Amino acid sequence: MGEQIPGASNNVTERKEKPGTETEITNTEKPAEGPERAQDASSDEVEIPPTLVGYFGEDRASPSAFFKVLRKNDVKRFRSAEQEAVAKLMATKDTEMERLWGLMAQASLPDPVDAWVWGAAQSRLREQLGEAFDTQDHDAGRIFKSVLRELSLGLSSEKKEEKKRAENLLRVTICWLVEKRSFKTWQVAEQVYPFLFRDLKAATRVAQRAIQKGKPGEFRVAAAVAALGAQMVKAAEDEQIRERNISNDLRYRLDDANRKIEKLRSDLEDAKKTISDQEIKIAQLEQTLAAERHHWGHDLTETKAEQKVLLGERLGPLLADAIDALEIEPPAPGIALRRVKAAMSVIEEAKE
Repeated sequence: MGEQIPGASNNVTERKEKPGTETEITNTEKPAEGPERAQDASSDEVEIPPTLVGYFGEDRASPSAFFKVLRKNDVKRFRSAEQEAVAKLMATKDTEMERLWGLMAQASLPDPVDAWVWGAAQSRLREQLGEAFDTQDHDAGRIFKSVLRELSLGLSSEKKEEKKRAENLLRVTICWLVEKRSFKTWQVAEQVYPFLFRDLKAATRVAQRAIQKGKPGEFRVAAAVAALGAQMVKAAEDEQIRERNISNDLRYRLDDANRKIEKLRSDLEDAKKTISDQEIKIAQLEQTLAAERHHWGHDLTETKAEQKVLLGERLGPLLADAIDALEIEPPAPGIALRRVKAAMSVIEEAKE
Protein backbone atom coordinates (compact mmCIF):
# COMPACT_ATOMS: atom_id res chain seq x y z
CA MET A 1 0.00 0.00 0.00
CA GLY A 2 1.37 3.43 -0.93
CA GLU A 3 2.07 6.19 1.58
CA GLN A 4 -1.09 7.87 2.91
CA ILE A 5 -1.52 11.40 1.53
CA PRO A 6 -2.70 14.16 3.91
CA GLY A 7 -6.36 14.83 3.38
CA ALA A 8 -6.97 11.33 1.99
CA SER A 9 -8.91 10.00 4.96
CA ASN A 10 -12.30 8.48 4.45
CA ASN A 11 -14.13 11.26 6.29
CA VAL A 12 -13.86 13.72 3.38
CA THR A 13 -16.06 11.64 1.08
CA GLU A 14 -19.74 10.90 1.41
CA ARG A 15 -20.62 7.25 1.07
CA LYS A 16 -23.40 4.92 2.05
CA GLU A 17 -22.37 1.73 3.84
CA LYS A 18 -24.42 -1.38 3.14
CA PRO A 19 -23.38 -4.07 5.58
CA GLY A 20 -22.98 -7.47 4.06
CA THR A 21 -23.06 -6.27 0.45
CA GLU A 22 -20.32 -5.43 -1.98
CA THR A 23 -20.48 -4.30 -5.60
CA GLU A 24 -18.27 -6.19 -8.02
CA ILE A 25 -16.77 -4.84 -11.25
CA THR A 26 -17.96 -6.55 -14.39
CA ASN A 27 -15.77 -7.56 -17.32
CA THR A 28 -17.36 -4.87 -19.48
CA GLU A 29 -15.64 -2.11 -17.50
CA LYS A 30 -12.48 -1.82 -19.59
CA PRO A 31 -10.57 1.35 -20.47
CA ALA A 32 -11.26 2.63 -23.95
CA GLU A 33 -7.77 4.05 -24.13
CA GLY A 34 -5.28 5.66 -21.80
CA PRO A 35 -2.32 5.27 -19.49
CA GLU A 36 -3.87 2.50 -17.37
CA ARG A 37 -2.77 -0.11 -19.91
CA ALA A 38 0.84 0.85 -19.30
CA GLN A 39 0.64 0.24 -15.54
CA ASP A 40 1.78 -2.90 -13.80
CA ALA A 41 -0.72 -5.67 -13.36
CA SER A 42 -0.17 -5.37 -9.65
CA SER A 43 -1.64 -1.84 -9.59
CA ASP A 44 -5.12 -3.25 -9.06
CA GLU A 45 -3.90 -4.69 -5.77
CA VAL A 46 -2.87 -1.29 -4.34
CA GLU A 47 -5.15 -0.32 -1.49
CA ILE A 48 -6.38 3.27 -1.54
CA PRO A 49 -9.11 5.15 0.33
CA PRO A 50 -12.28 5.90 -1.67
CA THR A 51 -11.28 9.52 -2.25
CA LEU A 52 -9.95 11.64 -5.09
CA VAL A 53 -6.91 12.52 -3.01
CA GLY A 54 -6.31 8.83 -2.50
CA TYR A 55 -6.31 8.16 -6.25
CA PHE A 56 -4.17 11.12 -7.30
CA GLY A 57 -1.82 10.66 -4.35
CA GLU A 58 -1.00 7.03 -5.20
CA ASP A 59 0.66 6.72 -8.62
CA ARG A 60 0.32 2.95 -8.65
CA ALA A 61 -3.47 3.02 -8.27
CA SER A 62 -5.24 2.29 -11.55
CA PRO A 63 -8.58 3.87 -12.52
CA SER A 64 -10.26 0.46 -12.36
CA ALA A 65 -8.97 -0.08 -8.81
CA PHE A 66 -10.21 3.38 -7.85
CA PHE A 67 -13.64 2.70 -9.33
CA LYS A 68 -13.78 -0.63 -7.52
CA VAL A 69 -13.13 0.93 -4.14
CA LEU A 70 -15.73 3.67 -4.83
CA ARG A 71 -18.37 1.04 -5.58
CA LYS A 72 -17.31 -1.04 -2.65
CA ASN A 73 -17.82 1.91 -0.29
CA ASP A 74 -20.95 3.09 -2.14
CA VAL A 75 -19.60 6.63 -2.64
CA LYS A 76 -22.30 8.93 -3.99
CA ARG A 77 -20.43 12.21 -4.37
CA PHE A 78 -17.25 14.01 -3.41
CA ARG A 79 -17.47 16.86 -0.94
CA SER A 80 -16.38 20.40 -1.81
CA ALA A 81 -13.46 20.26 0.63
CA GLU A 82 -12.09 17.15 -1.07
CA GLN A 83 -12.52 18.66 -4.52
CA GLU A 84 -10.54 21.73 -3.43
CA ALA A 85 -7.84 19.54 -1.89
CA VAL A 86 -7.42 17.38 -5.00
CA ALA A 87 -7.31 20.48 -7.23
CA LYS A 88 -4.21 21.60 -5.33
CA LEU A 89 -2.77 18.08 -5.35
CA MET A 90 -3.15 17.64 -9.13
CA ALA A 91 -1.13 20.82 -9.75
CA THR A 92 1.92 19.11 -8.22
CA LYS A 93 1.28 15.36 -8.56
CA ASP A 94 -0.30 15.27 -12.02
CA THR A 95 1.50 18.01 -13.96
CA GLU A 96 1.27 16.04 -17.20
CA MET A 97 -2.44 15.29 -16.57
CA GLU A 98 -1.71 11.58 -16.97
CA ARG A 99 -3.82 10.57 -13.99
CA LEU A 100 -6.75 12.80 -14.97
CA TRP A 101 -6.72 11.47 -18.52
CA GLY A 102 -6.59 7.95 -17.08
CA LEU A 103 -9.99 8.54 -15.49
CA MET A 104 -11.55 10.26 -18.52
CA ALA A 105 -10.34 7.52 -20.88
CA GLN A 106 -12.49 4.85 -19.23
CA ALA A 107 -15.47 3.43 -21.08
CA SER A 108 -17.85 4.29 -18.25
CA LEU A 109 -17.49 6.40 -15.13
CA PRO A 110 -19.05 5.95 -11.68
CA ASP A 111 -21.57 8.67 -10.88
CA PRO A 112 -19.38 10.62 -8.42
CA VAL A 113 -16.45 10.64 -10.85
CA ASP A 114 -18.68 11.65 -13.75
CA ALA A 115 -20.15 14.50 -11.71
CA TRP A 116 -16.69 15.77 -10.74
CA VAL A 117 -14.37 15.08 -13.66
CA TRP A 118 -15.77 17.47 -16.30
CA GLY A 119 -15.58 20.54 -14.11
CA ALA A 120 -12.13 19.49 -12.91
CA ALA A 121 -10.95 18.95 -16.48
CA GLN A 122 -12.28 22.37 -17.49
CA SER A 123 -10.40 24.03 -14.61
CA ARG A 124 -7.14 22.20 -15.41
CA LEU A 125 -7.40 23.08 -19.10
CA ARG A 126 -7.90 26.75 -18.23
CA GLU A 127 -4.87 26.60 -15.93
CA GLN A 128 -2.66 24.93 -18.54
CA LEU A 129 -3.87 26.60 -21.73
CA GLY A 130 -4.99 30.05 -20.56
CA GLU A 131 -6.85 32.10 -23.16
CA ALA A 132 -6.40 29.37 -25.77
CA PHE A 133 -9.16 27.44 -23.97
CA ASP A 134 -12.04 29.92 -23.98
CA THR A 135 -15.13 28.31 -22.49
CA GLN A 136 -17.14 31.47 -23.24
CA ASP A 137 -16.87 30.61 -26.93
CA HIS A 138 -19.70 28.24 -27.90
CA ASP A 139 -18.05 27.24 -31.20
CA ALA A 140 -16.31 23.93 -30.39
CA GLY A 141 -14.36 23.96 -33.65
CA ARG A 142 -12.92 27.40 -32.90
CA ILE A 143 -11.92 26.35 -29.35
CA PHE A 144 -10.20 23.21 -30.67
CA LYS A 145 -8.33 25.15 -33.35
CA SER A 146 -7.08 27.58 -30.70
CA VAL A 147 -5.91 24.71 -28.46
CA LEU A 148 -4.14 23.01 -31.37
CA ARG A 149 -2.22 26.21 -32.10
CA GLU A 150 -1.23 26.44 -28.44
CA LEU A 151 -0.06 22.80 -28.33
CA SER A 152 1.56 22.61 -31.78
CA LEU A 153 5.13 23.03 -30.47
CA GLY A 154 4.63 20.46 -27.72
CA LEU A 155 3.07 17.91 -30.08
CA SER A 156 6.09 18.11 -32.39
CA SER A 157 8.65 18.31 -29.56
CA GLU A 158 11.42 15.72 -29.33
CA LYS A 159 11.33 15.93 -25.53
CA LYS A 160 9.27 13.06 -24.19
CA GLU A 161 7.83 14.97 -21.21
CA GLU A 162 6.72 17.96 -23.31
CA LYS A 163 5.20 15.78 -25.99
CA LYS A 164 3.40 13.59 -23.43
CA ARG A 165 1.98 16.65 -21.67
CA ALA A 166 0.77 18.14 -24.98
CA GLU A 167 -0.82 14.84 -26.03
CA ASN A 168 -2.64 14.49 -22.69
CA LEU A 169 -3.88 18.07 -22.85
CA LEU A 170 -5.10 17.45 -26.38
CA ARG A 171 -6.93 14.26 -25.43
CA VAL A 172 -8.55 15.86 -22.37
CA THR A 173 -9.61 18.82 -24.54
CA ILE A 174 -11.15 16.53 -27.16
CA CYS A 175 -12.95 14.49 -24.51
CA TRP A 176 -14.33 17.63 -22.84
CA LEU A 177 -15.45 19.20 -26.15
CA VAL A 178 -17.20 16.01 -27.27
CA GLU A 179 -19.01 15.72 -23.94
CA LYS A 180 -19.81 19.39 -23.26
CA ARG A 181 -19.91 21.02 -26.71
CA SER A 182 -21.14 18.07 -28.83
CA PHE A 183 -17.93 18.23 -30.86
CA LYS A 184 -18.21 15.84 -33.82
CA THR A 185 -15.66 13.08 -34.45
CA TRP A 186 -15.09 14.15 -38.03
CA GLN A 187 -14.38 17.70 -36.85
CA VAL A 188 -11.63 16.33 -34.60
CA ALA A 189 -10.20 14.24 -37.44
CA GLU A 190 -10.18 17.16 -39.87
CA GLN A 191 -8.24 19.47 -37.57
CA VAL A 192 -5.85 17.04 -35.87
CA TYR A 193 -4.79 15.14 -39.01
CA PRO A 194 -2.12 17.69 -40.13
CA PHE A 195 -0.44 17.40 -36.71
CA LEU A 196 -0.21 13.61 -36.92
CA PHE A 197 0.81 13.02 -40.54
CA ARG A 198 3.11 14.83 -42.94
CA ASP A 199 0.70 14.40 -45.83
CA LEU A 200 -2.24 12.36 -47.04
CA LYS A 201 0.01 9.58 -48.34
CA ALA A 202 1.44 9.00 -44.88
CA ALA A 203 -2.05 8.83 -43.39
CA THR A 204 -3.12 6.43 -46.14
CA ARG A 205 -0.17 4.13 -45.42
CA VAL A 206 -1.03 3.97 -41.73
CA ALA A 207 -4.68 3.20 -42.46
CA GLN A 208 -3.78 0.56 -45.03
CA ARG A 209 -1.32 -1.11 -42.67
CA ALA A 210 -3.94 -1.23 -39.91
CA ILE A 211 -6.51 -2.79 -42.25
CA GLN A 212 -4.07 -5.21 -43.88
CA LYS A 213 -1.77 -6.28 -41.05
CA GLY A 214 -3.03 -4.65 -37.86
CA LYS A 215 -4.00 -6.35 -34.66
CA PRO A 216 -7.73 -6.95 -34.05
CA GLY A 217 -8.03 -3.74 -32.05
CA GLU A 218 -6.24 -1.70 -34.71
CA PHE A 219 -8.35 -3.34 -37.40
CA ARG A 220 -11.56 -2.41 -35.58
CA VAL A 221 -10.42 1.19 -35.15
CA ALA A 222 -9.43 1.45 -38.81
CA ALA A 223 -12.77 -0.02 -39.87
CA ALA A 224 -14.60 2.43 -37.60
CA VAL A 225 -12.64 5.36 -39.06
CA ALA A 226 -13.40 4.10 -42.58
CA ALA A 227 -17.08 3.92 -41.70
CA LEU A 228 -16.86 7.44 -40.30
CA GLY A 229 -15.22 8.58 -43.53
CA ALA A 230 -17.98 6.96 -45.56
CA GLN A 231 -20.55 8.65 -43.32
CA MET A 232 -18.80 12.00 -43.83
CA VAL A 233 -18.78 11.51 -47.61
CA LYS A 234 -22.46 10.55 -47.56
CA ALA A 235 -23.25 13.57 -45.38
CA ALA A 236 -21.22 15.79 -47.72
CA GLU A 237 -23.04 14.39 -50.76
CA ASP A 238 -26.42 14.90 -49.08
CA GLU A 239 -25.41 18.44 -48.17
CA GLN A 240 -24.24 19.04 -51.74
CA ILE A 241 -27.59 17.79 -53.08
CA ARG A 242 -29.44 19.97 -50.59
CA GLU A 243 -27.34 23.00 -51.52
CA ARG A 244 -27.85 22.24 -55.23
CA ASN A 245 -31.62 22.12 -54.71
CA ILE A 246 -31.48 25.36 -52.77
CA SER A 247 -29.32 26.88 -55.51
CA ASN A 248 -31.74 25.75 -58.22
CA ASP A 249 -34.68 27.11 -56.26
CA LEU A 250 -32.90 30.42 -55.71
CA ARG A 251 -31.92 30.55 -59.38
CA TYR A 252 -35.57 29.98 -60.40
CA ARG A 253 -36.70 32.68 -57.98
CA LEU A 254 -33.98 35.00 -59.25
CA ASP A 255 -35.01 34.44 -62.87
CA ASP A 256 -38.64 35.04 -61.96
CA ALA A 257 -37.67 38.19 -60.07
CA ASN A 258 -35.60 39.39 -63.04
CA ARG A 259 -38.56 38.83 -65.35
CA LYS A 260 -40.78 40.83 -63.03
CA ILE A 261 -38.16 43.57 -62.84
CA GLU A 262 -37.95 43.72 -66.64
CA LYS A 263 -41.73 43.94 -66.89
CA LEU A 264 -41.82 46.68 -64.28
CA ARG A 265 -39.08 48.53 -66.15
CA SER A 266 -41.10 48.23 -69.37
CA ASP A 267 -44.23 49.42 -67.58
CA LEU A 268 -42.24 52.28 -66.09
CA GLU A 269 -40.96 53.32 -69.52
CA ASP A 270 -44.50 53.18 -70.90
CA ALA A 271 -45.73 55.27 -67.98
CA LYS A 272 -42.93 57.78 -68.52
CA LYS A 273 -43.84 58.03 -72.23
CA THR A 274 -47.53 58.46 -71.35
CA ILE A 275 -46.67 61.19 -68.86
CA SER A 276 -44.46 62.90 -71.44
CA ASP A 277 -47.25 62.79 -74.04
CA GLN A 278 -49.74 64.13 -71.53
CA GLU A 279 -47.36 66.91 -70.54
CA ILE A 280 -47.07 67.90 -74.22
CA LYS A 281 -50.85 67.91 -74.59
CA ILE A 282 -51.22 69.94 -71.42
CA ALA A 283 -48.69 72.45 -72.73
CA GLN A 284 -50.58 72.66 -76.01
CA LEU A 285 -53.89 73.14 -74.16
CA GLU A 286 -52.32 75.84 -72.02
CA GLN A 287 -51.10 77.63 -75.17
CA THR A 288 -54.55 77.30 -76.76
CA LEU A 289 -56.18 78.56 -73.58
CA ALA A 290 -53.83 81.53 -73.45
CA ALA A 291 -54.59 82.34 -77.11
CA GLU A 292 -58.31 82.00 -76.50
CA ARG A 293 -58.09 84.22 -73.47
CA HIS A 294 -56.31 86.82 -75.55
CA HIS A 295 -58.89 86.48 -78.33
CA TRP A 296 -61.78 86.58 -75.85
CA GLY A 297 -60.35 89.70 -74.32
CA HIS A 298 -60.06 91.40 -77.68
CA ASP A 299 -63.64 90.38 -78.60
CA LEU A 300 -64.89 91.56 -75.23
CA THR A 301 -63.29 94.94 -75.77
CA GLU A 302 -64.88 95.26 -79.20
CA THR A 303 -68.24 94.14 -77.79
CA LYS A 304 -68.06 96.69 -75.03
CA ALA A 305 -67.23 99.40 -77.59
CA GLU A 306 -70.11 98.37 -79.81
CA GLN A 307 -72.49 98.31 -76.84
CA LYS A 308 -71.31 101.75 -75.86
CA VAL A 309 -72.02 103.02 -79.34
CA LEU A 310 -75.37 101.20 -79.44
CA LEU A 311 -76.53 102.49 -76.10
CA GLY A 312 -75.01 105.92 -76.20
CA GLU A 313 -75.36 107.04 -79.75
CA ARG A 314 -78.36 105.14 -81.13
CA LEU A 315 -80.69 103.96 -78.38
CA GLY A 316 -80.07 106.87 -76.06
CA PRO A 317 -81.40 109.64 -78.34
CA LEU A 318 -84.48 107.60 -79.37
CA LEU A 319 -85.43 106.81 -75.78
CA ALA A 320 -84.79 110.42 -74.72
CA ASP A 321 -87.15 111.70 -77.52
CA ALA A 322 -89.82 109.20 -76.41
CA ILE A 323 -89.58 110.45 -72.83
CA ASP A 324 -89.76 114.11 -73.96
CA ALA A 325 -92.81 113.35 -76.13
CA LEU A 326 -94.62 111.94 -73.14
CA GLU A 327 -93.65 114.81 -70.83
CA ILE A 328 -94.75 117.78 -73.04
CA GLU A 329 -98.15 119.38 -72.76
CA PRO A 330 -100.10 118.14 -74.40
CA PRO A 331 -98.24 114.74 -74.59
CA ALA A 332 -97.48 113.28 -77.97
CA PRO A 333 -97.84 109.53 -77.45
CA GLY A 334 -97.65 108.85 -81.16
CA ILE A 335 -94.17 110.36 -81.34
CA ALA A 336 -93.11 108.44 -78.22
CA LEU A 337 -94.40 105.19 -79.72
CA ARG A 338 -92.52 105.77 -82.96
CA ARG A 339 -89.29 106.49 -81.03
CA VAL A 340 -89.72 103.25 -78.96
CA LYS A 341 -90.35 101.22 -82.08
CA ALA A 342 -87.28 102.74 -83.68
CA ALA A 343 -85.28 101.71 -80.57
CA MET A 344 -86.65 98.17 -80.84
CA SER A 345 -85.58 98.06 -84.50
CA VAL A 346 -82.02 99.09 -83.46
CA ILE A 347 -81.95 96.32 -80.83
CA GLU A 348 -83.13 93.68 -83.32
CA GLU A 349 -80.53 94.89 -85.78
CA ALA A 350 -77.84 94.56 -83.09
CA LYS A 351 -78.86 90.96 -82.43
CA GLU A 352 -78.21 90.00 -86.01
